[in-house]
Amino acid sequence: MKLFIQPLAASRAGIRITSSAAALAIALLSGPALAAVMVDGQAGAAPQTSDTTTPSTDQAAAAPNATIAQQEDNGDIVVTGIRASLESAAGRKRDSAIVQDSITQEDLGKFPDANVAESLQRIPGVAIDRSNGEGQFVTVRGLGPQFNTVLFNGRSFASDNYGRAFSFDLLAAELISGADVYKTSQARVQDGGIGATINLRTSRPLDLNGFRAIATAKANYEPNSEKTTPQLFGLISNTFADGKLGILGSISYQKRIANIRSVYSEGYLPDIQVGPSSAPLLNGQRVYAPRNLNVNGTTDRRSRLGMTLVGQYRPSDQLTVTVDGLYNKFKSDQTSKALGLWFEPSALRDVQIDANRNVTSLTTTANADMIDASGVRDTDTYQIGANADFHPTDDVRIVFDVTKSRAKNDGAGRGYFTVAGVPTSYTYTAGGPGELPSITNFTAGSLTDAAAARTHLASNRGNNVQEDVVESKFDTEWKANGTLSAVRFGASYTNRKRQNQGSGTLNVSCLYCGYNTLADPSLFSVYNVGKVGSSGNIPTSFLQYNPDAYLAFLASPAALSALDTALKRPAGTSAAQLQADSEGNGFRAVLDPPDFVRERVYAGYVEADLEGDLGGLPWFLNVGARYVHTELASRSQSRQLIDLLPIATDASIYNPVYLNGNRTTPITAKNSYDAFLPDFNLKINLAPRVNLRFAGSETLTRPALSDLRPVTSYDVTRPAALQSSGGNPNLQPYRSTNIDASLEWYPTPTTTLSAALFYKHIKDFIVTTLEPETTPILNNGNLPVGGFITGPNEATFTASRPRNADAADVRGLELNVVHTFDWAPGILSGFGTQVNATFVSTNRGFDEITATQRFAIVGIGNSQNFTLFYEKFGISARIAYNRRERFLQSIANGYGSEPLFVRNYGQFDASASYDVTKFAQVFVEGTNIFNAKYVTVARFDNQLRSFENYGARFNAGFRLRF
Repeated sequence: MKLFIQPLAASRAGIRITSSAAALAIALLSGPALAAVMVDGQAGAAPQTSDTTTPSTDQAAAAPNATIAQQEDNGDIVVTGIRASLESAAGRKRDSAIVQDSITQEDLGKFPDANVAESLQRIPGVAIDRSNGEGQFVTVRGLGPQFNTVLFNGRSFASDNYGRAFSFDLLAAELISGADVYKTSQARVQDGGIGATINLRTSRPLDLNGFRAIATAKANYEPNSEKTTPQLFGLISNTFADGKLGILGSISYQKRIANIRSVYSEGYLPDIQVGPSSAPLLNGQRVYAPRNLNVNGTTDRRSRLGMTLVGQYRPSDQLTVTVDGLYNKFKSDQTSKALGLWFEPSALRDVQIDANRNVTSLTTTANADMIDASGVRDTDTYQIGANADFHPTDDVRIVFDVTKSRAKNDGAGRGYFTVAGVPTSYTYTAGGPGELPSITNFTAGSLTDAAAARTHLASNRGNNVQEDVVESKFDTEWKANGTLSAVRFGASYTNRKRQNQGSGTLNVSCLYCGYNTLADPSLFSVYNVGKVGSSGNIPTSFLQYNPDAYLAFLASPAALSALDTALKRPAGTSAAQLQADSEGNGFRAVLDPPDFVRERVYAGYVEADLEGDLGGLPWFLNVGARYVHTELASRSQSRQLIDLLPIATDASIYNPVYLNGNRTTPITAKNSYDAFLPDFNLKINLAPRVNLRFAGSETLTRPALSDLRPVTSYDVTRPAALQSSGGNPNLQPYRSTNIDASLEWYPTPTTTLSAALFYKHIKDFIVTTLEPETTPILNNGNLPVGGFITGPNEATFTASRPRNADAADVRGLELNVVHTFDWAPGILSGFGTQVNATFVSTNRGFDEITATQRFAIVGIGNSQNFTLFYEKFGISARIAYNRRERFLQSIANGYGSEPLFVRNYGQFDASASYDVTKFAQVFVEGTNIFNAKYVTVARFDNQLRSFENYGARFNAGFRLRF
């Protein structure tokens, strides 16, 4: 861990100033205008430090407009709350050698949001993706979560995702003391983040200096589910042996029972004819038709338990030893009950289209599906590390750090997907842009008639994911006087192992497909989704059932006998098929062979700090380079195709033949690559409180580990189309050339005005493409050469596979204003505001896609944040609005492989607290208080893909501080 780029002291919730400085601050507060504060409140130029450190006590003492929260017995004044958080974050940004933004806790164990991602979204350039209403993934400057490196106290951290993205919903915000978003690069900082490097920080007992204790209790209420659940947090820290020994422990427990109401479609089929093939509708026009529509109610039972423990020993001023650990248990148990409506193009009638040839109305006769599905995300995460920070002299620093981290999601076989159906007719009418459609004209009583329910699909499923990370680092720093002020060098080794293992019902999921038999009506009852939205006309009541009982019924002798009768085959055939095809497992899930990827990264760096004065302007330059060697080894299981045989009764398809009788065989692959990553960061003090920055760097982001699997699946084996898909272990990393410029003005410690320009040229972009790949075959069926049979013993498949392709540019502008109205008279001086906006664009947007270039950057979209707060007389209140404009989420998604866009989304959050005493506080909090709806669409805005009602969340509780 490169501790010298992190503060040895965690961001303090309270900034201590002397009584004399407080008197000066009070005098200056009476100034009638901000301009007076800007001039009279000058504290001198910000120090030119290379470390991204928190402002020191002496710097904080010069704050002329600090809001005084309380006076301690020793005569010192402690500034706490929102202003202290803003002052600390501004100090970190101002004094940093790089372009960065930060968030810090308002008080020990107190963040304005329950989730780390939701706090990060307040930072310029940061946007988030949500999972069931909670922030989960972070996008920085338009580049998605896979482009961001996430560190925990400067260390790599394991995640339960099979890609590169880090799930921020694993961690409660209370467990961290702050977070830094590094937007430009330094050689000593972990590589891998083209978008940004995000470092999460936790408190250290020796920095808190003495006894500290916090206890918080909340009640969380969600109107959608009408459930109230507990949320608890506790922290205790103390130092011993004259401040040489310190121990800190914290624990957080959060529980939610969320109800998410939604309507969604799994895709739109482009360029197809509708109606019977013998007499197509609309004069044979080719149109965009919805594939299906589901009305869905999901219950998500979430629990999050987090614990930290830190021990520190400082036997002398020259040595600090820290041992720390984190454990986190996150579980999301989701159950969904849905009404599924399937639109088969050949069965449509009464079809109407709009000017875009998009189907806006249709009627069909089919089955209304009653879907019961579930999924479990059950993740245990831990990290343990040891650090030795040694200062043999005032000018030399040596840091050793080792850490081990693991994240394991145990979800295999714990989910299910089951379907029963009821015959009916229905009519679909599309809504306006972003609105709900209408589904009407069902056969009377069909959706709630248990006697009409028929059997269909049944399966168990789920995945196990485990990642292990072992990392060791060595860093040194030598300080000097003169133009060359510091030299650093170091090395690191990271060993990352990722394993994914799926599971599923073996070969019998579709044993009952076709709605051939009646289900047991005693299994069914009526389910009501509740209100989804105010537009459209959708059914909200339909049949539900217990999926375990349904699966047991399908495996019963009575149900299997009824299936034999319906299909007119000998008695016992279905039972024998269930036993044989499932290999005796029935509908239970069977583990698939695991996929395994190991990544070893060896890195070394050197960098230097230079500073001086040019024409009366102080300047500071950090310049360095990082060399990285990466080794990859991947292992999986794959079926090896050896032949394609014709089928006498069906000329439209070949029968694939695999080696070893259809069994999988191990397959391995290796790859390695090197990268040289130079960078520079220049800071010029144009005035005592004005920084001008320029930065340039080369960065990389490694491919998603899931894309490196050396597997090939032969998906379509038809004479007219041989299609395959798979991973690519030979992928090279994304490489980016970055240029940044920013201007920052800090007229007061709690006022920041900044503007930043950025440009990224990203090469070797990884794109899933379709290219021909030749596969040898025995050709025992004597297939003639022609078409996809390109030789007497070879077939050519159209292979869908991730490959390194084109380059792309990303450019943007960030604007940021933070200001407190301390200069205003009386009660108005308690107000403050935070406003920021990000504008980002690319030369590879969806509009630039052509028939031969299926390549666009997803996630690019503008965003804005506005926060108004009041803090005075023991009252702290805040309302925040976060907006993310429409962006492309996927180039090809769902049935039809059409684009998926997220429409403009804006959410209001609010909180208020009151200090009952010096040690006790009561508060209320609200998230998404106006219940904004999350909407996705396909190519056109009236092609609804999802309309999600997450609901609001409200908390009320108290906090004790000692």
